[in-house]
Amino acid sequence: MIRIFCFVVLVTVASTERACDNGWLPYNNHCYWLSPSPLSFNNAVDICSKKGSNLIEIKDAAEEKWVFLQSRIRRYKTFWIGLTDVVNQNEYVYSSSGTKPIYTNWDKGQPQIGTKEDCAALPIDRKKWHDYPCSSKLQYICRKPANHYV
Repeated sequence: MIRIFCFVVLVTVASTERACDNGWLPYNNHCYWLSPSPLSFNNAVDICSKKGSNLIEIKDAAEEKWVFLQSRIRRYKTFWIGLTDVVNQNEYVYSSSGTKPIYTNWDKGQPQIGTKEDCAALPIDRKKWHDYPCSSKLQYICRKPANHYV
């Protein structure tokens, strides 16, 4: 019985470890890739797409907290999140799907209306979302569903 239990534990651990490609971090059935260098919003979107993923779309407070901690470990100052209002001013939607977010965490006075700050980011020192010019070069995080092995 103990052998069966140990086998199940080992298989489960091995499956979890393989759920994400090398260089990607697993969290809650998703894989995250944290950029080594800053890029503009559009270039970050392109890199994530080439990696078979999207610029991070923070779905809830728990995910935001986990991502925040990972970015602090890497000493990010600010990183892009996948929201933009380029298509319709002051209507922030996910760059990957054009859908509105269910969860938001904008700082007081954000996003700023009528400015050329059309892309959303999370500054580590503020812990709340801000809008920035999309041409700003910031760190970024790519996110994709974890691989599932049967």
